[in-house]
Amino acid sequence: MRLAAMVEVSDMAAPYETDERLQSPLSLRRAASHFSGSRLAPLVLFSDPKRTPDLLALAKRLPPGSALIYRHFGKPGLEGALREATQARGVQFLIGADPELAMACAADGVHFPRAASSEDLRHWRDRRPDWIVSTAAAKPGPDQRDLKGVDALFISSVFASRSPSAGTPIGPEALRERTRTAPCPVFALGGIAPTTVRSLIGTGIAGFGAIGALAEELRADPMTQTTQTASPIEARPGGHVTISKEEGGEMIVFTADVAGSSATGELTLRRVADGVWNANHTGVPGEIGGRGVGKALVQAMTEDARLSGYRVVPGCPFVAKLFERYPDWAKGVAA
Repeated sequence: MRLAAMVEVSDMAAPYETDERLQSPLSLRRAASHFSGSRLAPLVLFSDPKRTPDLLALAKRLPPGSALIYRHFGKPGLEGALREATQARGVQFLIGADPELAMACAADGVHFPRAASSEDLRHWRDRRPDWIVSTAAAKPGPDQRDLKGVDALFISSVFASRSPSAGTPIGPEALRERTRTAPCPVFALGGIAPTTVRSLIGTGIAGFGAIGALAEELRADPMTQTTQTASPIEARPGGHVTISKEEGGEMIVFTADVAGSSATGELTLRRVADGVWNANHTGVPGEIGGRGVGKALVQAMTEDARLSGYRVVPGCPFVAKLFERYPDWAKGVAA
């Protein structure tokens, strides 16, 4: 089976340049690779009784290296199954506003509401230094609490949101300023969707949280979703690169097709162990050389590995070189 996916193949533009690229949809899972700087994973799913009724199924589809914040609103019961599912996926698991339940189910931390005081945050930071501690930011304006040592401050609402508690959206520029002055890593929340997330790149945030849009993305097949949300970006003026994947037996083959050319690039992987594949060859014909085709192939491979949960041995010198040049690609992927 061949699954086509459009991927970005040019890093020529500035990360927050105001052009059409910022307005084009971007998969939330894919967007998360642009953010770092906190102990909390950059991609966070918040539970919601109405928008995530299938929470356990969603937890089993979260990509490794993401996080789930379980807000039970006084009706716990899923924490045991969620803890098991997230551990199996390599996903961080936080409990909302309930430190005692977090201890009982061996969660990775707690997410506190904006009503939590500086003393509350400090108490649990000191009592459980191994925990990830996050909190919702005060509204409106700067948070007056002592936030030193907090792993994530969720500022909302960044964009217009259907949530009744969202309030007036502040927008990316105000978020950038609050991130610049915050004493801890900042995460964006509210209205995060494939059509808005790209404009957060370059704001300085460490990640973002989402509910409805991320739930919808997880309910879809991972590779199909990537195909639908990733936007066609020109590698050089005059052509788009389309990456497709074929998997069978001991081989995985990524193929790059360039608009206007019959020539194709290729990246092959051979299985060397359970969950481990050797990227042993990258080939790009001269006819389509100089268009970022090789880079597109490697990027598509790393995104597929991250979503599918396998590791890659950079046996091909070209792959090894790009892993060294782009450490975020290799992080959690390189074997």
